[in-house]
Amino acid sequence: MPEARVEKILLGAFVGLESAHAFGAFEPSIFTIQGLAVPQGQQDMIRKGYIPSVIFSGLLGGTVSALIKSKLPFIMGMVTSAFMIATYEIAIRTAPSVSPTKK
Repeated sequence: MPEARVEKILLGAFVGLESAHAFGAFEPSIFTIQGLAVPQGQQDMIRKGYIPSVIFSGLLGGTVSALIKSKLPFIMGMVTSAFMIATYEIAIRTAPSVSPTKK
């Protein structure tokens, strides 16, 4: 495989990984979502964190894509963003509706 192609693939993977980290910076963990946020009715606050996370991922992926002249980093950032949003939505939908401490 040509060295330039390997570099583009690695940079795409890097953007995907950093996009996941961006969600970790703007969003709580799945444990926190299911244990604290949903039982307290904070789903909308969680969803508000999607916006800066996706913007960060898009800007990072777009910048790297422009620098190396490859769409792969942008695509990887957006795929990771979609995966992270799906993961958070599943956590919200499968969380218990009542806090375990309240009976």
